[in-house]
Amino acid sequence: MELLDKMVEEDYRDDFTLTKQELMEYNFDETFLKVQDKLRDLKKARNRFINGYHVRVTSSYQPRLEAYTHHVSDNVGREVEYRLDSEKEYNEFNYQLNRLYETMSKPEIAFINDCLLCNRSEASVRDKFGISRDGFVIIKQSSVVRFAIAFNIVVYN
Repeated sequence: MELLDKMVEEDYRDDFTLTKQELMEYNFDETFLKVQDKLRDLKKARNRFINGYHVRVTSSYQPRLEAYTHHVSDNVGREVEYRLDSEKEYNEFNYQLNRLYETMSKPEIAFINDCLLCNRSEASVRDKFGISRDGFVIIKQSSVVRFAIAFNIVVYN
């Protein structure tokens, strides 16, 4: 039973956070603007497609892909109003986001989720993980660039 408990509590130690040198090839400011636009679209789509697949982040920053049950009374009206292919794109976005979160460190996920999606302060995330201001800059830039690379919106220098 102890072995099973250890397997459930296993925390991976691989870290693909980009280094300061690796980040030099990217235009962070332009990339950050594109990431903000993409996340703004995600917020709108999440409210529009409530029956789709959604990435949720647990309190321990583990990604969970969830789907709600379909109780749609007007299939034709819904398809005309929101275009079925847009819901498909939203679901595919969430699959990709879930896979990305699975490779990100907890502070990177926290920056994307807490700061960019939930409008919490960077200081709250830094304090939660005990990260210095300078150390957090690398995590912030790495998370933004990795998000942009995953969704093909990255801007190079």
